[in-house]
Amino acid sequence: MKYISTNSEKRSKWTSLSFFILIIIAGIIIGSVMQKPLFECRFTHFMTVESCSAAADIKNTFFISLFYISGAFIVGSSAIGQPLAYSLLLNCGTAVGSCTFLMYKLYGKSAVIPVTMTVLPKAAAISAVTVLAVRVALRSSAALFCAYRDGDVRDSRELDIKLYCTRSVVLILLSLFFSAAAGAFDFLYLRMCRL
Repeated sequence: MKYISTNSEKRSKWTSLSFFILIIIAGIIIGSVMQKPLFECRFTHFMTVESCSAAADIKNTFFISLFYISGAFIVGSSAIGQPLAYSLLLNCGTAVGSCTFLMYKLYGKSAVIPVTMTVLPKAAAISAVTVLAVRVALRSSAALFCAYRDGDVRDSRELDIKLYCTRSVVLILLSLFFSAAAGAFDFLYLRMCRL
């Protein structure tokens, strides 16, 4: 009987989702250790302000996700965009770590529940979308690099611009869904706090 290999057997640790999550965790550690005032002001977009409406919260989370998707799209359009794709993951983790540090600095030990209920849903939503966008960008960038280097195309699907754009549109819709879910979670938490 002929043995047929599967796609899961060909995975490399450099393109696996677990490696991407480790890069985000490293960014979180870096962001929480850095204690510069500029850093604190730059990444407050993960925090939920009580005066903020649910629609504004959803919009902010969506635009942050859109920023990372756009960056991954541009990076994936380049043959040498792989290092920049990894830096997007590190930047996302740094933003989460900096915001968490700022919450603990402002509220002390009483920030455990607000961080868990407001920052983590947004961080999970944005990190998930960023990981998926970077994964698509790395595949496209690697295919472009191989096509330029070798002059042949091993997988024509990875170089198809329509497929690449369709994947990006799907990621934008997914980020809209994740942003709405994170905004609804924040809205429910703020309602419970007011009771």
